[in-house]
Amino acid sequence: MLTWKKSLILAAAGLALSAPARAQLFGISATYGSVNDISHTLNLEGFKPSEYTVSFDYRFEHAALLRMTYGSMWTQQSQSGQTVNGVYVPSAKEHINYLTADASYLYTEGFYTGGLFGGIGGYSVVPEPMPPGFEAYRDPNQKYFGFNLGADGEFRLTKGFAIVLRLTYHNISSSPSRQFFNADAGLVGRF
Repeated sequence: MLTWKKSLILAAAGLALSAPARAQLFGISATYGSVNDISHTLNLEGFKPSEYTVSFDYRFEHAALLRMTYGSMWTQQSQSGQTVNGVYVPSAKEHINYLTADASYLYTEGFYTGGLFGGIGGYSVVPEPMPPGFEAYRDPNQKYFGFNLGADGEFRLTKGFAIVLRLTYHNISSSPSRQFFNADAGLVGRF
């Protein structure tokens, strides 16, 4: 006798086995990478390994897809390492979680698929406490609106799996404005 759990497993197995016969409309990816805070200056030596993302995408045209991405970055607070009104602000970390919705234009060359994308998102800034005496320089624990732009590439390993490389620029509408350039690598599965 089939239970609902066994029926669900059989249906999922049937979909997985029939995947090569269908177009691959959906994708799930996971990446890990580095964050470069370019709010004050563009410095290519500023990349630190401190971000992960999980994405779900839907290809609605041959050369276009929509992607939802949840990401999490660990960075320095906006005034860390800066001199503000004659006071040097010491280092303090913060955690930035975000959810973005992007549209991507794709092009394919053999086993490689590249894309240019852009979108909007919500960013939640969660700062750690500043050292004693510097509490006034702490970033606010708030949510902000922002946008992102980027380029990515997928290198197909098998019919349904690929290595993905993604470069993303984030602009967060906080005060002061925060800007990040992220470089990530990971895997994507298409079904």
